[in-house]
Amino acid sequence: MSAEQLIALEAAIAELATLYTVAKGFAALQARAEGELLPAVSRLGRHLRRLLRADQLSEPAVEAAAREIMALGSGWRAALEELHQSAVYQQTLAALAADRQDELATLIPRVVAGLSLVRPAPTLYIPVSPSSGRRLPGSSPFLSAAACAEQLLVLRAEGIAPESVAGEWWDRELVPIGCADTPAGLDSPIALRLDAADVPCALFAVPDEASYSIFTPCLRAPLTIVIAANATDEWWNAYEESYHAFRDVLQRELAARGCSVTVAE
Repeated sequence: MSAEQLIALEAAIAELATLYTVAKGFAALQARAEGELLPAVSRLGRHLRRLLRADQLSEPAVEAAAREIMALGSGWRAALEELHQSAVYQQTLAALAADRQDELATLIPRVVAGLSLVRPAPTLYIPVSPSSGRRLPGSSPFLSAAACAEQLLVLRAEGIAPESVAGEWWDRELVPIGCADTPAGLDSPIALRLDAADVPCALFAVPDEASYSIFTPCLRAPLTIVIAANATDEWWNAYEESYHAFRDVLQRELAARGCSVTVAE
């Protein structure tokens, strides 16, 4: 077997693993994905590794594995597309586009596996990334404190939209806004706080995580800026100065724009 064939087989197995991850995220397919697709992917992987160790990965064996992988992938893509076209999924898309939160409160748990409606909602913290989005050599991965302050003010004024994601429909269409009920639960030391009494959207708990999801085209509500007193993420080691220096300048930039800040210990 050539190196190209081995690479192609590995890529095909990886695609099946991706389809498993996607399928188990939908309520209608979760049980089948766990009971059918995962065992099939595991079995195929073990079989191919066993043949490779025994130097028995012949051309016929490769062709047989490729046919099985192709059939599995085709079948599960069809299952996902059937779900995509289902009435409940399309109703959910329509409710999301129109921001009909009462409908989403019922529909989202029927579509997205494991999510459960949370009522009453707690006070929420929504992370704001200070990343510039650039990773070019010689450029900073951070927004300047002034640019970060401007971004925070724009979010407060215009609202928070879900992150724009490219890729398959399952990556693009039901994208939640992630949040937590404590600043310590975020992966950013900068956040916008939404007080419990002001939560305008249905809130869903994420299984096995200390986080929540909101589904809305744009979250508009009174928001307070919260900055952590300290940041332990090693990502800040790439900053030209310390996190404390960034924090202090950001506070001054916000104060100069007439905006108060809460510092979370």
